[in-house]
Amino acid sequence: MAAEQVSRPMALCELCYLDEHTRWEPESMDENGEILMHLTGVDVPNKVNTETVETCCMCGCLTVAGIFEMRIPTEVYFLETDEKDSKFVFSLEDIEEDEEF
Repeated sequence: MAAEQVSRPMALCELCYLDEHTRWEPESMDENGEILMHLTGVDVPNKVNTETVETCCMCGCLTVAGIFEMRIPTEVYFLETDEKDSKFVFSLEDIEEDEEF
């Protein structure tokens, strides 16, 4: 029996929220044949914990918007865990000796 992944509230910046919560419709076509889009609406977020500095779970930028959404931590792009740091290994042996700094 596999365990279900648990979602938890995670902070989003304004730009990442708008990327997912805007509605667009095609409006017309320009001279080059490209479709021009028209903004029809934006979902209003429930803001909590405003004026607290958080890190956006999608892009990693700092935000004080107070926008939180239920997310599964393994599915977000940016995580504040030390796992990412431990996977990155930097060695001076990788640099060729003839290169100058």
